[in-house]
Amino acid sequence: MLPSTEPEAAPPLEEKRRKFDWIPLWGWVLIFLVPLVISEVMFYMVGRTVNMILFPLAWVGFWFIIMQRSGWPILKKRKEK
Repeated sequence: MLPSTEPEAAPPLEEKRRKFDWIPLWGWVLIFLVPLVISEVMFYMVGRTVNMILFPLAWVGFWFIIMQRSGWPILKKRKEK
């Protein structure tokens, strides 16, 4: 007999939100800025000026889309406290 393929109950929304609550706001700033700064230094060292312009645009756009789709949970959490 085949095992049951019933979907497991999804965790409540609050449990999902608490997943990253331990990261302070300055941690999120570092998560955003450190890869950006490292990539800019890397592109500067190898002389890729076009990439120095395009990558930050793509990076900020990526984070904007992620935050927009998730409902800005990082900033909402700060307002609630």
